[in-house]
Amino acid sequence: MPLSKVLPYIENENYERLSPEIITKAKKSLLDFLASAYSGYQCKSSDIAFQSADWLGGKEHCSIIGTEKTVSPFAATFINATLASCMDIDDGHREPVGHPGCMIIPPVLAAGELSKNSTGKDFITAIVTGYEVGIRCGIVMNSNHGQLFYGSGGWALFGSASGLAKMKSLTGITLENALTIGEVYGPTAQCGKSIAAGSMTKESVGWGAVTAFMGVSLAEHGFTGPDNILIDKHLYNCDIEKTFETLGEKYEIRNTYFKQYPACKWAHSPITAVLQIMEESNPDLKEIDEIIIETFQKATTLNHVKPETTEAAQYSIPFLVATALYYGAVEPSHISEKHLKNDSIYNLAKKIRMIPVEDMEKEFPSKRPARVKIKMKNKSVFIKEVKLIKGDPENPLSWDDLINKFHLCSKNFIDYAHREEIVKKIINLERITNLKELTSLLK
Repeated sequence: MPLSKVLPYIENENYERLSPEIITKAKKSLLDFLASAYSGYQCKSSDIAFQSADWLGGKEHCSIIGTEKTVSPFAATFINATLASCMDIDDGHREPVGHPGCMIIPPVLAAGELSKNSTGKDFITAIVTGYEVGIRCGIVMNSNHGQLFYGSGGWALFGSASGLAKMKSLTGITLENALTIGEVYGPTAQCGKSIAAGSMTKESVGWGAVTAFMGVSLAEHGFTGPDNILIDKHLYNCDIEKTFETLGEKYEIRNTYFKQYPACKWAHSPITAVLQIMEESNPDLKEIDEIIIETFQKATTLNHVKPETTEAAQYSIPFLVATALYYGAVEPSHISEKHLKNDSIYNLAKKIRMIPVEDMEKEFPSKRPARVKIKMKNKSVFIKEVKLIKGDPENPLSWDDLINKFHLCSKNFIDYAHREEIVKKIINLERITNLKELTSLLK
């Protein structure tokens, strides 16, 4: 255990046993992934990923989302994963505390493009398989996140390998090694270090996805790994068997969330709270005396008042809340580097004080709550508390919401008719008989 549950699940999962709800969620996850990838073109890290991809070598058969350029499967996986994660507007799951889609979809997409007969149904099944295994591994690995906090590149690589193995129809010892090699080769993905520095490494997403692809490739050639996954039981604080006992029966992809804002999920509740205050009361920004944000302890570490990079801005609650007040929204363009020098936003951010409070701490990580108090110079106070936001599984984004997000994130890169054709293909993904019908549209 857990391989005794994981291996038969991967081998036996198939499209026909997936419910319409799960199929729809997989397609929504794909559209959200593409929206996130197009938004990533506003980050410097994506430019650098492009420039560095040549050393990943290999035959140039795989697409980079948004360009005509084709590269090796390793390079495509690295660049597409970086694109989808660098603006921090990609999907997530609260229990493993991270992002599955940016890790799982890029290698599966590359494998599907390399195959001559991969269908839309194959793609959907591989995505679901990757989410189910990866999320459960993340739940285990981050069960002690107060002491050891793995980023998505550390846990979702098991989902990357599982989805890729499913796409390749691997079985037996090859399948086993495809997963276990990542146990040793995978990055620790210590995202706390990236948060503190505001660095482009973020959660080791790009390299984690490539590591998974490499592990699968090695396994196909006979390379071996350990005899199980999640073997560091002393580091975890949960019942591993219980976490995996519902695999194939209860689908965790149902519990993923989609983001409205390009920011760490911990910032979304305070952003939502101030936007609600603005809509209901429209306080004069010049008359604000102080803004107090009460939240859980980990969120109070996102306290960079004047971020210097897009990545740092994504992890700066004061900057993001001030941006929401100033623009009445938080969109990808608002945290691009040309917007970081706005003195009006900086002056608002300086008025923000973040406080950890016990009632909010008790809610984390099942929720990411915040209570915002805007104190005015005339002594009036506006208060709003938010525990769940639109996009959370309890209040999911609709198809229309996700299509609007896709248009917002991709409008500067492809024309409207082209975008609509992509949306149509994804909504009808199960009808595609060759995955290149979709990948040809992503150039």
